[in-house]
Amino acid sequence: MQYFFVDESGDPGLHKSEASPYYIVAMVQLPSREPIGEIIALRQQLHLAPTFEFHFYRTNSIQKSRFFQAVQPVLFRVRAAVLLKSNVPFDLRGLNGTELSMELLIRLTLRASPLDIANDILVLDNAPEGHAKSMRIHFTQAYKRVRRERPFKRIVSSDSRHDDCVQLVDMVAGAIRQYVWEDDPTYYQTFSEKVTDLWRIG
Repeated sequence: MQYFFVDESGDPGLHKSEASPYYIVAMVQLPSREPIGEIIALRQQLHLAPTFEFHFYRTNSIQKSRFFQAVQPVLFRVRAAVLLKSNVPFDLRGLNGTELSMELLIRLTLRASPLDIANDILVLDNAPEGHAKSMRIHFTQAYKRVRRERPFKRIVSSDSRHDDCVQLVDMVAGAIRQYVWEDDPTYYQTFSEKVTDLWRIG
């Protein structure tokens, strides 16, 4: 059994004038939900509080560099959906933000082989129970429609402030955004060999 941690970068809204021009859903696969030793050690090395939360847009460049160096030995894999809103596919245009985030995550998951994702656990970042329940319903409909084994037997939420694994996917999502929209691979290249699917949409 594997654990898949999900986070996003950008605003999923398609019709708000102040929304970001991009939207990313990132998913990091790990073998457990245990605290990550390399991240715990990094906090100590940087003289940060044990409760310090690594968040891509709130950490400075030194912290980012040290973080991505520290997690290189960690066994994880990355899948991400990258949507350019200026060229949204027709079948996604009528969706609201919540519907879009769910649809991209479901499609990203079903792009993987059933040998890679089956009967695993999906962990969402700070998702209310209603959202997790709706996600379970939509996933059930999707995998039955394509006649494949269910990818996730459980969908749960976790608080990023206390979860190293969720912090890892947050940092990964931010690095992917910087790579794709700013053409800056500084951090992305540190884990690019762990990326199994970088799905560009639009």
